[in-house]
Amino acid sequence: MNNTKKASLTQNYENYWKLTVEYSDIYASQFNNVLKIIINFVDENNLLNHNLSKKEFSKAKYYKKLQEQIGQIYEKADSASTRKSINQFVKLGFISPFLKSYHKLCKRFLSASGNEKKLLFSQIFYTHASFNSSVTTDETKRMEMNFLVKTLMYHPDKKLKKNDIIALMNVDISGIAKGYLTKAELISQYKVASITSFEKRKYNQIRYFLNFLKLLPGIVVSQDKEIAYEENAEKVLVKNIDTKRDQTLFRLMKENLFRESREFYDGKLVCYFTKKEQKGLVVSHIYASADALKKLDVESAYDYRNALLLEQNTDMYFDKHDLSFSTEGQPMFGKETTNDFKADHNKEHLDDFILYEERLKYLEIHRDMYLKKQNKY
Repeated sequence: MNNTKKASLTQNYENYWKLTVEYSDIYASQFNNVLKIIINFVDENNLLNHNLSKKEFSKAKYYKKLQEQIGQIYEKADSASTRKSINQFVKLGFISPFLKSYHKLCKRFLSASGNEKKLLFSQIFYTHASFNSSVTTDETKRMEMNFLVKTLMYHPDKKLKKNDIIALMNVDISGIAKGYLTKAELISQYKVASITSFEKRKYNQIRYFLNFLKLLPGIVVSQDKEIAYEENAEKVLVKNIDTKRDQTLFRLMKENLFRESREFYDGKLVCYFTKKEQKGLVVSHIYASADALKKLDVESAYDYRNALLLEQNTDMYFDKHDLSFSTEGQPMFGKETTNDFKADHNKEHLDDFILYEERLKYLEIHRDMYLKKQNKY
């Protein structure tokens, strides 16, 4: 079997991040002129409400007509290069598959220059890039940038090396429900990529991707191709990250809190407030996990010390900041706490041995939210 045939077979069973690019300089005339032609074609043909199948789209020859228009201006050695120049704008998030529409910022991007152009590119790329999409393939539900940023967020070192990027680009993200790779999974995936010579075969695609990442606010790419957050990165990155709870990490948090309860309360699972052993106890976050994740603070979101084991009614008030606790563990009842609840629980408290330093730090955050809600500031 010759090398060409081997490469073809390898690519057939791979499902990597297919960021093929013909023009990589966002300031160059070729990049902007091709985009301008595509936008004009989309406006003239008005395909937004046409739900054409791939076969119907091909039969109507829309794609062929667009290729001919671009080919007249930028003549290529073969039609594959022209298709690549069109497909790259779908992959980068500028154009929708099947030429249905374009990103609302596209025309502003064309007329912009300098830093404004860079910021517009980064916004389009970060929110709408879909590397496995093309003019005739819609894979826009796969959010590779979301996956990358979430992997960075959950990485214990808060940085990704070039090997990690190669590992990510070599994985099919559609089958990973949690939406990111762990450090151990990155290591394993890189070993797979090494065996298949992914870096050597996809050198240009890896290079293009790293160069585009340099344009993103909130992300720093070092000379060693290491990716990390800029200061205050959450302000520009998190609003587009899927921050739903990671069930595996939450389960570990829950198990650790159960272990703590059994250690402190003679092998029993009890409500930390009422001291009663009962079913249906809730792992009640002190500092809300959603708020922690919005600040890229994974450690706090799944730290068992950032939780109390509470019975359901107490959890309801605590979760809504209608109940909090002093540093001594005494209850602080809010305006919306019922008189019956106050009467039943006014003599109960959190034991001092569960209020160790790490938990008190989280409780201070909760108490601050409670006081703001009760208008006591």
